[in-house]
Amino acid sequence: MKFTLETGKKGLRVRKEILDASGFAREDALNVRGEENAIVILKKQMTAMELVNTIQSLKDLTADLLVYLAKLCGPCTHCESGCPCLNESPRIRLPDELLERAGIPKDARLDALAEDGEVVIAQAGGFDLRDVSPEMKELFLQTGICLDALDELLVSGEVVYEN
Repeated sequence: MKFTLETGKKGLRVRKEILDASGFAREDALNVRGEENAIVILKKQMTAMELVNTIQSLKDLTADLLVYLAKLCGPCTHCESGCPCLNESPRIRLPDELLERAGIPKDARLDALAEDGEVVIAQAGGFDLRDVSPEMKELFLQTGICLDALDELLVSGEVVYEN
């Protein structure tokens, strides 16, 4: 069941119908977890069956999000010369003092660009496939999601999910 909530001056308030639809009783203590780009609200105490049902619900949500991403990116067509996204370019490394003089953090991702007969090394802006963990890339490969299309979406920075 989906509901839309908006944060107000007092923060986020969960409406009674959402609690009812989720099987929470008014007196249930809640465990709220702030995850990256998600807030997960769980019962503080659960029976084994409630825990199993919670895992199933989160698995179903994960599957729904994977299907959504797969539709956005399209299927992997196994590029003729192999997936270009699997051939990660080596990381550019520069001495810490050089980075410091340029005002670039030591752990920043760097890009190399060719301009007017020069190679310019700069801090990478935005996101690309290099920012996706190897575990997530493997999951996307196993589910047939085109990593090249995903890389394009990451670089664009546009909103791709609104539900």
